[in-house]
Amino acid sequence: KSFESLVTDDSKFGMPELRYVVNMLLDHNSGVDWATEFEERFASRLHVSYAIACNSGTSGLHAALFAAGVGKGDEVIIPALNVIMGVYGVLALGGIPVFADVNENTHLISVEEIEAKITKKTKVILTCSWEGLSCDMDPIMHLARNHGIKVVDDSARTILGTYKGRQAGTIADLSVFSLESKKHLTAGGEGGVIVSDNADLAQRARKFAGIGYRHLSADAGRTHLGIDKVQDPGYKRFDTIGLNYRMNDVSAAVALGQLDRIDEI
Repeated sequence: KSFESLVTDDSKFGMPELRYVVNMLLDHNSGVDWATEFEERFASRLHVSYAIACNSGTSGLHAALFAAGVGKGDEVIIPALNVIMGVYGVLALGGIPVFADVNENTHLISVEEIEAKITKKTKVILTCSWEGLSCDMDPIMHLARNHGIKVVDDSARTILGTYKGRQAGTIADLSVFSLESKKHLTAGGEGGVIVSDNADLAQRARKFAGIGYRHLSADAGRTHLGIDKVQDPGYKRFDTIGLNYRMNDVSAAVALGQLDRIDEI
């Protein structure tokens, strides 16, 4: 059967996704960095400076919380109505989740509830949007700035949502989108993207999600270097303890096809 005959009106994936995946498989030695291509186009579409593709939204949250400075004993304020993944990221970094209630009309965390939970140990506010509805970010960001606290926005289900005319998921210090199979935009099964306009935070997130390679920058960076570099006894390859949370080429190819169809989706 031709590819065209396999795609129906109710298919989750279309011809763009098929073409990208086939091209990736046929040209896997072409030197194309599919994840970087997706990152650059995703950042452009959302009008943000930096995008870091990950293998899941959960790993993206973990990396974003690390980038925001969460460590042993630090408190992270989290909405009580939430999925567990953000809590996992806090606990994995040695932090303490502090639950704040949500507004009964929106099911979103409110600035009043956040303010009541702030202590000297508060490091991060983790907001979480629902079904395209953003938290009221302006007062939350104002409160965070006044207390020297970073904000990480879990925007897993808010792709192309808006907040006061701005793109939701682009207002916090770091935001994380999920590309899991049930989300609006997917990488085929699992995937995630961290976005930020802060170069330092983006670099920290990328290094943590990229095994801690020293040469990774906010916007990109190769992890495969020439043999003359890596065999030099004086070469320092890593400067951060990180995990392998990178997006694979097949997922990036699927995500690129979905990005082509994002308005339709």
